[in-house]
Amino acid sequence: MKKIRVGIADDHPFILLGVEHLLRPCPDMQVCFKCESIGRLLELLVEMPVDVLVCDYEFEGDPYADGLNLLDRIQRVAPAIRVVFLSSHSSTHIISAALNAGAAGFVGKGPEGFVSLAAAIRAAKNKSLFLPDSIANRMLSTTGRAAEGGSSLNSLSEKESTVVRMICDGMSIGAIAERLNRSPKTVSNQKNAGMKKLGARNDVELVTIVREWYCS
Repeated sequence: MKKIRVGIADDHPFILLGVEHLLRPCPDMQVCFKCESIGRLLELLVEMPVDVLVCDYEFEGDPYADGLNLLDRIQRVAPAIRVVFLSSHSSTHIISAALNAGAAGFVGKGPEGFVSLAAAIRAAKNKSLFLPDSIANRMLSTTGRAAEGGSSLNSLSEKESTVVRMICDGMSIGAIAERLNRSPKTVSNQKNAGMKKLGARNDVELVTIVREWYCS
């Protein structure tokens, strides 16, 4: 039987050891490498191709550490690879965006996530998507609330919506203020109000949420 070749990437050594320990007994899997940095990961994906990568969603110390950016870099180096993300905390918007961008699965760094990791890897190898029950139920609940209440983008005022869309287009607060003939403080306040209504904690989540609603 041909084994599933697996790579592990996480900036916490104990997570690397824990994941490796969980996968070693699996007769259908071979752990080919484990690494703690994005730079080394991208090198190993070329030197030692794997079928599935179990990867942390965020790496400390990397200027482009969020999972969506990382997934894009991984796919450029190894287009055929299937990526299962690990994360200790992520919103349903982040998970949905990761899956839409091509991730094969998303599991939490907790008992349920680690127990289901082997199943996630097997599903990824079979070109299926995998989510643990708790995450899947949470996403279904969010989808249900959205269907009942309509898109949360509708909760934004016209001015907040304009600012949020311009932020998502990559414009700075200063550039938006100049374009709309508003003060930077006013634009910043409108951005923050929009983020609060949408439940976004930072610009990455804001862009993810807006893209999700427009693509749904």
